[in-house]
Amino acid sequence: MKTWAKHTGFTIVELLIVIVVIAILAAISVVAYNGIQARAENTKTVQSVAQYGKAIKLYVADRGAYPIQTYSCLGNPTRCGNVTDGTDPGCSGGQTTPKTLISVLAPYATSLPEPSTQTMTCLAKQYAGAWYHSSAGTAAEMRFYLKGNQQCDSVGMPIAARSVVDDTTICRINLSL
Repeated sequence: MKTWAKHTGFTIVELLIVIVVIAILAAISVVAYNGIQARAENTKTVQSVAQYGKAIKLYVADRGAYPIQTYSCLGNPTRCGNVTDGTDPGCSGGQTTPKTLISVLAPYATSLPEPSTQTMTCLAKQYAGAWYHSSAGTAAEMRFYLKGNQQCDSVGMPIAARSVVDDTTICRINLSL
């Protein structure tokens, strides 16, 4: 009588199927993580702009004019707007700035959060953060940048313009007395 030896283990086909399933799950996880990370950074920027907007409104209520600042970054970044070279106005300017806006608004907010420093591509240049500008005190502008095609309407102020270029959403808020 012939006895058959019992073989234990996996066949090569079974191993390949398991490896392919694991690779697919890993790819899905990486894509999902990157999307969550970008949304979190966008939310950070939107919340920061909203807090600055509230502080600016309190400043205007107290002083009757907007703080006069030439292209001041919101928060403490050394650069905002066009961070590639700071010169291209095609996607809303490039700013290097003294950090005076924070000190001007300090009496009107206990703390002002930092916008995200994530960079995004716009016309082959890198953009990040948010900035404020007022040259006369009777009107002001704030711009901020979000990664991907996003909505701009959750900052508590009317959005004057929204545009999407490459993977960057540019949101502009015009303020006036």
